[in-house]
Amino acid sequence: MRPIRPLLLAGLSAVLATAALGAAPVSKPRPIGEATTQLPGPTPGGGFDLPNGWRITPAGKAVADLGDLVLKMVVSPDGKVIVAGHGGYLPNGLSVIDAKTHKLIQEVPLKTAWLGLAWSGDGHTLFVSGGNANGEKKIEASLAPIYALAYRNGRLDPKPVAEFKDLTVPTEQTWWSGVHSDSKRGLVWAANRGTSMSATDVVAFDARSGAIKRRVHVGVSPYELALAPDGKRLFVSNWGEKTVSVVDIASEKVIKTLPVGFNPNDMVLAADGRLFVACSNENTVYVIDTRTLEVMQVISTALYPKAPEGSTPNSLSLDAKRKLLFVANADNNDVAVVDIAKRETSQVLGFIPAGWYPSALVLGEAGQALYIGSTKGESGHPTLKGPTSPLASKFGGDETIKTLQRSSVERLALAGLKGQLAGWTKKVFANTPYNDALLAEARPPAGPTIMPSKVGAGSPIKHIIYIIKENRTYDQVYGDLPHTNGDPRLAIFGRQITPNQHAMAEQFAAFDNCYADGDVSQDGHSWANAAYATDQNEKSWPANYGGHSQAQNRSLAYMPSSGYLWDAAKRKGLTYRSYGEYATRASTGEPMSSVPGANGLIGHVSANYLQNRVRDTENAKVFLDEFAGYEANYDSRDPEKRLPNYIVMSMQENHTHGTDPKSFTPRAMVANQDVALGQMVERLTHSRYWPQMAIFIMEDDAQDGPDHVDARRTACLIISPYIKRAIVDSTLYTTSSMVRSIELLLGMPPLSQYDAAATPFYAAFGTTADLTGFKGLPAQWDVNEKNSPQAYGARESARMNFADADEAPMHRLNEIIWKSVKGAVSPMPPPVHRYRAVAGPGG
Repeated sequence: MRPIRPLLLAGLSAVLATAALGAAPVSKPRPIGEATTQLPGPTPGGGFDLPNGWRITPAGKAVADLGDLVLKMVVSPDGKVIVAGHGGYLPNGLSVIDAKTHKLIQEVPLKTAWLGLAWSGDGHTLFVSGGNANGEKKIEASLAPIYALAYRNGRLDPKPVAEFKDLTVPTEQTWWSGVHSDSKRGLVWAANRGTSMSATDVVAFDARSGAIKRRVHVGVSPYELALAPDGKRLFVSNWGEKTVSVVDIASEKVIKTLPVGFNPNDMVLAADGRLFVACSNENTVYVIDTRTLEVMQVISTALYPKAPEGSTPNSLSLDAKRKLLFVANADNNDVAVVDIAKRETSQVLGFIPAGWYPSALVLGEAGQALYIGSTKGESGHPTLKGPTSPLASKFGGDETIKTLQRSSVERLALAGLKGQLAGWTKKVFANTPYNDALLAEARPPAGPTIMPSKVGAGSPIKHIIYIIKENRTYDQVYGDLPHTNGDPRLAIFGRQITPNQHAMAEQFAAFDNCYADGDVSQDGHSWANAAYATDQNEKSWPANYGGHSQAQNRSLAYMPSSGYLWDAAKRKGLTYRSYGEYATRASTGEPMSSVPGANGLIGHVSANYLQNRVRDTENAKVFLDEFAGYEANYDSRDPEKRLPNYIVMSMQENHTHGTDPKSFTPRAMVANQDVALGQMVERLTHSRYWPQMAIFIMEDDAQDGPDHVDARRTACLIISPYIKRAIVDSTLYTTSSMVRSIELLLGMPPLSQYDAAATPFYAAFGTTADLTGFKGLPAQWDVNEKNSPQAYGARESARMNFADADEAPMHRLNEIIWKSVKGAVSPMPPPVHRYRAVAGPGG
């Protein structure tokens, strides 16, 4: 252990470091934790260590760098090009790759785009689904269409020749997903996945006029379509249910609803009538006999037989010649290779290492190559834009995760597949930190600690309070903390603004190598509470955050099938309560209650804890008033009257409202939250429950600001009598590490592959209790400071939506916050950049 310097000297050092803005970070003493600090970045063998603790070593050659969220790829009927559709945060559209030169030769921008890509029977038209166009960037007629683009000799006409629309459905309820061309009947089928938890329709447009010829009501959030070879039946995967709808074309009715696994998404139909359906939340592919309409087989695509959710199969490609099915396992960063030669017994032969979150597969070059599109690209990503950033200047000077995260396409030659598959499979297993043994026992600690490695072994910690804050990187808060890997130049909310959090880090432990698993709040809160975000979550938030959509599609497909920490607590027989997390209230002002789908929280939500509707000091008072009741009932035999075993709490004021003249300044809001944290931690650490308590504090994500190490490095704290005092722990931790640590301390099993595989916070916990409490510090900044109408970005901030986390355009809000602290003309310092570039247009 290496002690942090006393508070007075540390504070002086931080002030001096912050003042020297132009100076580079100084060398720090080696911290405790791992013998050699593990940082995200390239590996000697050509792979990349991701910020989540997993590794990628793509087997294919990167041929194109696209916009973000590549959802589907198709080969042109003449075989000349591969078209990739991307519909995320960045400008939506299509990328065209030459199948002969393997170069990106064309970009086709579209107002909005999403999953669906389908060729007309003559190969001269590409139909593209327009997603949901009800966002900030909507252009006049905002109803999303199905685009028809002309194709000739390897080029797409960038101007659509037609746009098909369903005028009977409100703009906000239209989200076009899968598309299928029925050339025999001159129809284009399209699935409207909708934007609610209700069932929606698939419709058939006339391929020439765009008139709607047929409409069939199917399940919740229809994703993809597959038409039987005889054209008599249409199969629809219902993403928001565990079903596939079978539509009789003649009667225009659903004749059967087939039960399948959680989150059915991509489908592919074999010539012998087998329909393969990827079920992402179940790590499986269901095989349906389209003649008998029965499920024939369930294929597990996980690496290990007992694996919980976390493989996320979400794209399929069929190789009829080799009789193989390729399955993209997004969260395992691999492609499963399945032998489908025997109709009744398909078998996984092995795995191909892919990029980060493979989400689109297509067989090209007459079956000689597999193209793999990876949503999160080839590597981890740094922070704000700098001289070595791969982004063009048109994306602006302040680049958060959402703009840096770009998709990539790899080309994998299949000629040597049989001879190379064993080696690739071995590499995939080596890249993956998960194995089934971790379900019962985490990896052992390096030294003595009260945190058990075996699930259910018990610990002296009986009460955990888990506080989830909003969107800060490590450097933004702790960049000025001595003896840690921080950059004081980036500490816009340093010691002067967050004296309590700095004091907690110095009295207990500082963690300077912890990374958020989530990208933004929408997936970040799922990661923070479940160590997993479903594919529907991952594929829906980018368009919303990019301003292309304002739809909040909260179907059950958003909910991890294993549930959340409170569900695990319920299964364990523990008491639990939420203060603002996954809670809401109607505009009419009813008390707070659980959000739809979070059924485990029904009856377990603090009614008066109003989340971001009031300041965090007011919410802290609500909690402390309830805590007084728990304290008074300390000796009660009724567990419902005592402090719950597990509490989760949302604190969102550090999100800020930019420079909106009606609101407090960013520094005032962050400072006020710091006061609230100080008040709560002081009270909790001087209570009768303190000897059996641990307080975990974590950001839901880090996408709101710069960091010199990595865009996902974030701020976290743990306060407990058993935390080693005045140390810096530089072990690589993640959001899932925090979830895993909570589970182990309370005797709960892991929820996903990610928390099972994560490194628990072993190194920070000792074996003896130090019951010294924390003394809260007063604010060192005016917590009631208001924004001036003349402040940088004031008018723009006033137009932003701060009703919920991250409803404002975050890339712009981030710049406003920076300039509110550093000055309107202050540019962000350039970062250290670890991006692994791939080929762009012409090279």
